[in-house]
Amino acid sequence: MDKRYEPLIIEEKWSELWAKNNLGKNNSSQTFSQVIPPPNVTGTLHMGHSFQYSIMDFYARYNHLNDVDTHWQMGTDHAGIATQMVVENNLSRENIDKNDLGRENFVKKVWEWKEFSENKITGQIKRLGNSVDWSNYRFTLDEGFNEAVLKAFVELYRKEKIYRGYRLVNWDPSLKTAVSDLEVVRQEKKGLIWYIKYPIIGSDDFVTVATTRPETMFGDMAIAVNPKDERYKDIIGKKVELPFVKRKIPIIGDTYVDKEFGTGCLKITPGHDFNDYEIGKKYCLHCVDNEVHISDDIEDFEPLNIFTDEAHSNDNVPSPFKNLDRFKVRKLVLEEIKKLDLFVKEEPHEISVPRGERSNIVIEPKLSYQWYVKTKDMANKANKAVENGEIKFHPENWIKTYFNWMNNIEDWCISRQIWWGHRIPAWYDDHGNVYVGYSEDEVRTHYSLDNRSLRQDDDVLDTWFSSSLWPFASMGWPNESKNLKTFFPTDLLVTGFDIIFFWVARMIMMSIEFTGKIPFKDVYVTGLIRDENGQKMSKSKGNIIDPIDLIYGISLEDLLEKRTSNLMQEGLAEKIARKTKKQFPNGIESHGTDALRMTFYSIATNAKDISFEIGRLKGFRNFCTKMWNAARFINGYENKGNNFEAESESDKWILKEFEQLKADVEDNVNHYRLDLAINHVYEFFWNKFCDVYIEECKKTKKTDNLHPLLKEILIFIHPFAPFITEEIHSIIFKAPLIDR
Repeated sequence: MDKRYEPLIIEEKWSELWAKNNLGKNNSSQTFSQVIPPPNVTGTLHMGHSFQYSIMDFYARYNHLNDVDTHWQMGTDHAGIATQMVVENNLSRENIDKNDLGRENFVKKVWEWKEFSENKITGQIKRLGNSVDWSNYRFTLDEGFNEAVLKAFVELYRKEKIYRGYRLVNWDPSLKTAVSDLEVVRQEKKGLIWYIKYPIIGSDDFVTVATTRPETMFGDMAIAVNPKDERYKDIIGKKVELPFVKRKIPIIGDTYVDKEFGTGCLKITPGHDFNDYEIGKKYCLHCVDNEVHISDDIEDFEPLNIFTDEAHSNDNVPSPFKNLDRFKVRKLVLEEIKKLDLFVKEEPHEISVPRGERSNIVIEPKLSYQWYVKTKDMANKANKAVENGEIKFHPENWIKTYFNWMNNIEDWCISRQIWWGHRIPAWYDDHGNVYVGYSEDEVRTHYSLDNRSLRQDDDVLDTWFSSSLWPFASMGWPNESKNLKTFFPTDLLVTGFDIIFFWVARMIMMSIEFTGKIPFKDVYVTGLIRDENGQKMSKSKGNIIDPIDLIYGISLEDLLEKRTSNLMQEGLAEKIARKTKKQFPNGIESHGTDALRMTFYSIATNAKDISFEIGRLKGFRNFCTKMWNAARFINGYENKGNNFEAESESDKWILKEFEQLKADVEDNVNHYRLDLAINHVYEFFWNKFCDVYIEECKKTKKTDNLHPLLKEILIFIHPFAPFITEEIHSIIFKAPLIDR
């Protein structure tokens, strides 16, 4: 053995060998399977990926070493909006607009990016030594997965569980598409609230409303007050005249209104506010001849839309407010309201601004035609699987989060107005009739159509729709593949708490719907990795650390360049550079994957937020060196056999401690507490095996048991630190530690 432990040389050798050979199949009736949460083909892996993949790799190796037939399904996600944005941004640097390219040529550009990003991601996963099944690699836009997505959509539609509707959605004016709640980030900030008078028809009185969005007043369809509010009970049923448009809108009484907020009077704008939409639907508000009416027929409900896809005022807005950006409309409304003597006052107010996670543009609630999945029935079936213990969450407290969403679930908007993704399999004739099927030919056959002209829907499916099929479609569904028969349902899902609603719950619903089976038995929910100051890692803060940098080490100059690239704010790059020099005066030294893995295990607590500390990483780098030096010492003696003969009290003591270690770790592993497990491993190897037992062997010069005991320890520690244990085992015992 080399005198010095060199992790990079060791790991590059083994990672290359492991990437070429999957884990060997054990001849066992027991199976263990898991699917990788497919990384988006938008760039490279981050610390969160590496953290979760290290946990998954532990369970893959742990089960394989326990003679369980193990399968870890590998693949990547096309990530519709995110990937399209990356490619659009890349093209914009070349002064190319996607609309000039056209849909077909633009999609070709995205496929080119996909190949580039996918190669980087798979290279990282291989370098980390993850024992995924490379022979069954899947991509959510590959031919087989496309077949699964088509089948799921068409079946749901023909079961009347998918429909197209005109409803309120989160609209990103920059991307010009609907986005999911997950893609909306709430920004708390200091803003203003304005008080505006609405004249009551037939009197000289006014109703004063408090609003943070005066620009939406052109879409107002009612004023709401609390019926228990003594100030306003006498005006319920009357109407007010909406300034500028002269629309007559009713005053309604609803207990939803908070008497203490503002003036206790709310303007109801169903076309541009989600809460107002529900109130508008409740009273079936609709406008006829510039007067809003209340109805008992939900078919009458017709909210007013006042913005274009770009969030500019449309033809439902009068001049001079028409064809302006929404925030310019706001400014002009306030100016004109003051001229009409309808302005009361403005006050500071804490507001929650919804922004697109990727575009950072203020989201506009907007009415549009979208495709929806009816979820109530599927959610009830999914809930039963969790209630009866078929699916368990670890830690258990996340069950509450799951049920909070599932018990209040709404129909799922699954369409997106972009070009990259699974195009919706719906065709329209010249009269607007819609036909859903597997292809245009199948549609004509299924609906017995003539030769009428048909055009396919331009929208694509939400990425979460295709990824909700991942556990079974990645294994071959809708075909009866060997992997699907052998390894589905899977045993374990490792994922973050932030996508319990958007991915975990939907996988459960879709799996039960299409296979009649749960997708996984255990859901191990991890926390979010933050920096040493408890801050979320992000490019704008300059606190992102690439896991590969931690493995290889990086010069200070390279680190500064990586941290300050693509930062748009003036002065931020300089600030980050100063901070980096203070944190890492000599750059980041080489640590190796094993040290990084064990660091991840040590912070895999039940906490929601997890702090990543460089100091802890250095500690496990020292632990690896301790293992190497202990093995070198033992390798200096002759290996006299594989049998441990417990003759001395010291022998009996270390065997007892080793058996206790196995029991403690097994218990921790079964309860998904790898943080406790790695602590036991560290304590046993360093303090008991090295500092006590090896030292005792040195004194007594009785070293016959060191080789057989080391062999067992290496096998036991392998799932925690696969590279160094494999290397030591191959050198000392002249054989692979794990079958490939």
